[in-house]
Amino acid sequence: MFVFKQSYVYHNTYIFLKNHLTFWSWKMSPQVTFILVNIIGGILVLGGYAIGIGNFPEHRNSLWGGVSTSWRQVIVVSMLIAAVGYLMFCYMAVFKDGATHFSHDWILGDHSITILTAIFLISAACWMPFLLTYIITGTNFWWILTVVALWITALSLILLCLVVATYNGNDLSSTEKILALVGLTAITFHCLVMDAILWVVFFHKT
Repeated sequence: MFVFKQSYVYHNTYIFLKNHLTFWSWKMSPQVTFILVNIIGGILVLGGYAIGIGNFPEHRNSLWGGVSTSWRQVIVVSMLIAAVGYLMFCYMAVFKDGATHFSHDWILGDHSITILTAIFLISAACWMPFLLTYIITGTNFWWILTVVALWITALSLILLCLVVATYNGNDLSSTEKILALVGLTAITFHCLVMDAILWVVFFHKT
């Protein structure tokens, strides 16, 4: 009798979890998770910048390190282009179902785009607190973490480019795929070349 009741409880628990998890997974489509990741990640990145610059205005110029004024202007322009490019990619991911279609054949499944985007945003959000801690303490450990964060950001974007570039489906037109890839390429170039390479090289130059 006890075994029967135990089996009955297990069976009903299984049915309950199955129904609710199915409902949750339906609700949390790749588009929905992509949007949530960008909202939360965007708040972390922009909030980190606002808090860092707002609370430590005396270190505002120190964030550039040894980067010259002319290079700062180039980096700022590249930053703006990168932002527009990322918005292009987000438009395709959300309104053209790219978050699902691009991810379909990748090892991480239907959420490949979202997972890589989350890694990109989390690592990008770490840059400001890591760098400020390095500037304030002068501890090399925090400089290493700062550089690692930049390279994780760049590598996650490179993988996103590969996901989009290798998409061979028919759910998106070639124009939509190209626009998404161009947008990703713009922000990848900025994060890889301008941030992870040039900024790192110039930072300690006097």
